[in-house]
Amino acid sequence: MSLDSHPLRLIHVSDIHFWRYALNPLQLFSKRLLGMASLVVRRARKFRLERVEEVVERVLSLNPDHILITGDLTTTALPAEFRAALRELGPWLQEPEKTTIIPGNHDRYTMGAHRDRRFEQYFGEFAPAPTYPWLRFLDADTAILGLDPTRPGLTAQGRLPEGQLELTRELIAGPGRTIRRLIVACHYPVEVPPPYRQDLVSKNLINAESLSRWLATIGPHLYCCGHVHATWAFVPDRIPDQLCLNPGAPLLRDRTGLRPPGFLEILMMEHDVIVNHHAWMSEGWEIFPLYRAGSFFPATSGFAS
Repeated sequence: MSLDSHPLRLIHVSDIHFWRYALNPLQLFSKRLLGMASLVVRRARKFRLERVEEVVERVLSLNPDHILITGDLTTTALPAEFRAALRELGPWLQEPEKTTIIPGNHDRYTMGAHRDRRFEQYFGEFAPAPTYPWLRFLDADTAILGLDPTRPGLTAQGRLPEGQLELTRELIAGPGRTIRRLIVACHYPVEVPPPYRQDLVSKNLINAESLSRWLATIGPHLYCCGHVHATWAFVPDRIPDQLCLNPGAPLLRDRTGLRPPGFLEILMMEHDVIVNHHAWMSEGWEIFPLYRAGSFFPATSGFAS
């Protein structure tokens, strides 16, 4: 059966932000003290955990071929937050080969969480390798490229290590299976639509320019990110072969009506791609077409084989 008659259905979710109050003072040491203070005044009101079951059920109702989560499962990387994510997202996680999860900056929130590789302890089985970069093939022609620029620190900025970028170049250009449909998964966007540029002023990817220059050379690809709690599908001017996708935050309490919570449904055919936003509105779920591109993917691989 061809992809045109049965497209590959990828669900893209990000920034779920499970949160838990930490009452043990030892758990509030260092940066987590700041994070918990912020949580008390903002996060508990901003993210509606009571809605997670509805999101889980909505995704399952679409019978996806694969689920991609691009980070920030947690708020302060507490073990209790990771356990809550495992428990509440359990229906998505029954077949690890059908779910891919990469970390966000909140999943590396403290030096302790980073040092102990806490994200990997709980969600390591949902990646094909313990270190980045890696490739995960969804079929003979389609692969997810996983990148990790997250790091603990006093700011929400990220940096993709130069060594990781060099390995990424080798991984894509080296011998291996043909990749016609490439999906780059990275928590941080390298480009954002103009209305959201202010969101990145203090939490950008520091060396986004280096990554952007390389991405501009690899041909058509999807770039699935998160970090900014807004939904978009756009083609960056500096990376004209990229379709940049952000699903927003599915549990966000949207008081403005400008950032409805939800996730993306991405339909990949032989050459075409369709992106729909499943958004939770006041009356329930609605579907908004975001993007449709004919002949987006090449007939043959743009990468070395």
